[in-house]
Amino acid sequence: MNSADYVHLLRLNEQASRDSPQLYRRRVLRFALLGYLAVLACVLLGLAGLLGIYWHWQSGGRPGFWMVWLGLACLGLLAAGIQGLRVPFSPPEGQVLTAEDAPELFARLEKIRAKVRGPRLDAVLVCDDFNAAIVQQPLLMGLMHRNYLLLGWPLLAALEPRRMLAVIAHEYGHLRGDHGKLGAWIYRTRLAWARLGERYQDGGSALSWALALFVRWYFPRFNALSFALARQDEYEADRVSARLLSPPVAGAALQEIALKARWYAQEYWRQTWRRARVDEQPRPFTAMAAGLQQPLAEDWLRRALREELKQLPNSDDTHPVLKDRLAGLGQAASLLQLPQLSCGHSLLLLGSARERIGASLDAAWWERNRAEWRSHGERLRKLQGEAAELQRRARAQGPKAAGGAAAAEPPLQAADWLRWAEATEALSEQDPSPLLERALQLTPGHPEALLKLAAREAPLGDARVGDWLEQLYQRHEEHAWSAAELAVVWIDACQDLDRPLPPPQRRQWRDRLTQSAAQEQQAWERFAELPAWEYGMAPDIDEEALRRLRGVLLLEPQLRAAWLGEQRLDVKPQRRHFTVWVEAKPGWSDDSADALAQRLFERLAEADLPGRRRVLVLGRHVEPARCAAQPELKLLVQRR
Repeated sequence: MNSADYVHLLRLNEQASRDSPQLYRRRVLRFALLGYLAVLACVLLGLAGLLGIYWHWQSGGRPGFWMVWLGLACLGLLAAGIQGLRVPFSPPEGQVLTAEDAPELFARLEKIRAKVRGPRLDAVLVCDDFNAAIVQQPLLMGLMHRNYLLLGWPLLAALEPRRMLAVIAHEYGHLRGDHGKLGAWIYRTRLAWARLGERYQDGGSALSWALALFVRWYFPRFNALSFALARQDEYEADRVSARLLSPPVAGAALQEIALKARWYAQEYWRQTWRRARVDEQPRPFTAMAAGLQQPLAEDWLRRALREELKQLPNSDDTHPVLKDRLAGLGQAASLLQLPQLSCGHSLLLLGSARERIGASLDAAWWERNRAEWRSHGERLRKLQGEAAELQRRARAQGPKAAGGAAAAEPPLQAADWLRWAEATEALSEQDPSPLLERALQLTPGHPEALLKLAAREAPLGDARVGDWLEQLYQRHEEHAWSAAELAVVWIDACQDLDRPLPPPQRRQWRDRLTQSAAQEQQAWERFAELPAWEYGMAPDIDEEALRRLRGVLLLEPQLRAAWLGEQRLDVKPQRRHFTVWVEAKPGWSDDSADALAQRLFERLAEADLPGRRRVLVLGRHVEPARCAAQPELKLLVQRR
């Protein structure tokens, strides 16, 4: 089933769930049972084959190799069927919270459970996610369950108690009555089929091929059918929350979560990492309540709420968008009257365990980030020194130097102003735009200055953005896609400010985005399929970029050596493409090598390479001899 057919089927089932909910639920149940019957047939067929072989042998039948092959096939069927009936489960991680620690919280949880008529909780855990959830561990083939309530420390720090209880009531709403049991069972069934598909998708045997055929037919259809049930279940859980805490409280909690989750991801950790310049060891979770309770600027709140309300339903996520969830509660969001944020936090609900859990989360975070924190602190201190020196030089090169003499030092160049702007943004909340504009004055059309200015001003609807983006698109092919994406952001911002752009200009930029996105996809596919040793060239990277790249790589303890290579593609040749060749320390496996490549790929975003990147591990993704045969590779790291 292709993507278009899947989305069409999904939409039809969503409509059916609204028109006739009970009939729709029966359809989901029947189709889920069909899948289990198919898996059960594998089990029965495997058992029947084994019993047949045993009967043939007991009856004095002549043994042969056919019995071995048939026995192996039957055992394979039996194993496949058992795996389809069992969902592997890893218990969630978190700090255990008991009724002795937090009697007030557990009393409120019991009241919610009684009103919802849900199952008892077996454990309450506090984790480091901006989230709350109830996770069910299936026992005895799904006939019983172990229930975990996960409370995210950041969410507790962001919401006042009444709104936090509304979130918990929503999660408990998924387990209400018979509907909750059906929804949870369907969820586990979806996981089972997804895992069964992963188990056999790479198999080469005829048995694996036959099972994969059924999985490829069944799972997309079951997923599309049950998707509507999962989304409908979110609305019903919202209504449970509103019934227990009131619609205004439930609606306010939804809005505040959307806004503070965005601020938490965009701003809180950025501000925390900025303190690496002066703090030897931070306590980000202990300080989180103060950070998430500080007043937020109205302009930022309005832009963030506008973005949230623009979100459209996604066929990859069963959660409805904010606008639809508020409508389901009879609530509405207004850009004219911003929602009132919480006046306090809910960490007090943790009782006597608050200090212990906060310290434990801080310690775990520090263990994961100690090396990177210190490296980042060194970088910030270096930036501070450079910024102070650039500021001194700029003052010395004013209209008149001290004593009326001409400035003895060479004037600041565009690269100096850009470096100063980078330091300003990294070290403070001060707007670096004047420094970027100064760089642009010195070097008109400078791509980095144009891109950074446009990225900062496009969401604000600045009229100058159009000219900056036009220059980027026309003169710098490697930035055409970024320019077109920023143009759409700028167009929407102007529309929100009641200053809509002319229709031909809007249409032109949207056409450009479609065209440049297609070119980017073509270039990426070419890069992905091109062997790393073809069309190679010596990477042209300045020393500062190499220093940042080495700093990121040295944070990885499993890395033994690393090299950097660059390739010039025949598709969109102005777009630069880099390959980081990595040698892992001895003792790696295929899985650990893949994980190492993924970690480095994500971390290298901080190195700000001027192009696309990929990471290849020697011996896993590329032969070591290929690396030795590439003289143009630049050695980055070499450990003994």
